[in-house]
Amino acid sequence: MNSVADKFEQFEWLTRGITAKSPVFGQESHGTGEKPLDYQDRLGAIASMDTQLAKSITSVIIYGEISKGDYEYVRNHLAKIMMNAAYDDKKREPEHIAIYHLSWLIARMVVDFSIKPELEGFYTAAGRLHYAGIGINQMPVNVYRQTWKSYENLMVIAIESAIDEASKAIDVYKKKTYQEVEN
Repeated sequence: MNSVADKFEQFEWLTRGITAKSPVFGQESHGTGEKPLDYQDRLGAIASMDTQLAKSITSVIIYGEISKGDYEYVRNHLAKIMMNAAYDDKKREPEHIAIYHLSWLIARMVVDFSIKPELEGFYTAAGRLHYAGIGINQMPVNVYRQTWKSYENLMVIAIESAIDEASKAIDVYKKKTYQEVEN
């Protein structure tokens, strides 16, 4: 399997049956003998996670755009990481964009690229800034790369850690669920 498939393997279990055409109202599963997932399983798996960041990123991965509150939570959490780290490093405010706005825009890009890894291949460094909503007149690519890219990397580490935590929690929850069904 490739790394993207590995990254989201556990989340696939929670996304089964989430379409308008395939609601599951009963406890019967056709053909597999496996207990079908319902909203209680999804909520139970999410509730079993330790951090709010892991819970929120899971909700975003599973439910997508309809999970606006969780998306904003993840985005704001990541933006705070960048702002706090820049403050601790005594970085001065960029000339044409406020640090809080820069952090917020970069956080959106990090979230989007983390949940849709295929985007990476479509964007150059300048394209990534454009995707984030940062114009070249606000921050040249070389300034971003030399001064601010390390803070983006901190956000990536945080979100990847949350995805890994969530994946492990889903795996444990899934095993417990199937053990209960077998007993």
